[in-house]
Order: sequence, then structure tokens, then C-alpha cells
Amino acid sequence: MYNIFRIDNVYQGRLKKDEDLYYGLMNEIKNLNIHEGFIAGIGSVTKASIAFYNQKEGTYENTHVNEPMEIVSLKGNISLKDDKPFAHIHITLAKRDFTVIGGHLLPDTPVFAFEYEIFSYAGENANVRKFNEDTKLFLWSF
Repeated sequence: MYNIFRIDNVYQGRLKKDEDLYYGLMNEIKNLNIHEGFIAGIGSVTKASIAFYNQKEGTYENTHVNEPMEIVSLKGNISLKDDKPFAHIHITLAKRDFTVIGGHLLPDTPVFAFEYEIFSYAGENANVRKFNEDTKLFLWSF
């Protein structure tokens, strides 16, 4: 199961210091009117909120790490959920002691420095997220 898209545009930018990483990216997506795409980025944060999906329980477990960290990797996809653009973003963070943590990016993650690339896609069919009973997640429906 898959959709075929072509890259329409590539946007490169950065968020401001102290801007919330999640909401900052969502605002960029909204302002650029992107409904399908891919996000990647690097930089650092002053603290972070992330989540892990507990497959057995079907719930998210949230955590907050209150220390500066480097963004080793940030990537995600953009699709429609409830007829609105939705970004599903994963982040990997390195601590000062060189240990690494990661998960789903949540709000309350202030940027120290962050540069991003957003690839907007064009195609005939949009990827729409719908609730999947097997996983208890909102997944692309084809």
C-alpha cells in the first residue's frame, strides 16, 4: 500500500531561539499551506518533551527532560488528519554525557538553534490519517 508523489518545493529555514519546536514547525507548515510532505532538521534545544508509544497498552508515555541537548536527528511526515495538516515528528536527542534519547516530539520543547528542510509533495491522492483499530493509532489510510 502506497501513494506516489513528486517533490513540489523544498523550503529551508530556521526557527528563532526560545520558539517552541513543535508549534514552530506546525506554524511553518500552516503558513506554507503544506498538506503532504517531509520534515528534517538539526540543531539544539534547551529542554524537551517527548513521548513513547506503549504498544501493549495502546497509550503514549510522556517524559520531560530539563537540560540542554543536541538534536541528532529530527524527521517526520506531513499528511491530513481531521481535514487539517498534521505533522508526525520523531526526534533523537544527545545529552551532555553523550547518552541519546528519542521519541515523538511534543510541545514544550524550546529551541536554542534549529535549521529545517520541509519538502512539500504534489500528487493526485492525499495521505489521510484515520484511526487503525489494530494498532490504536491514526495511520495513513489507502
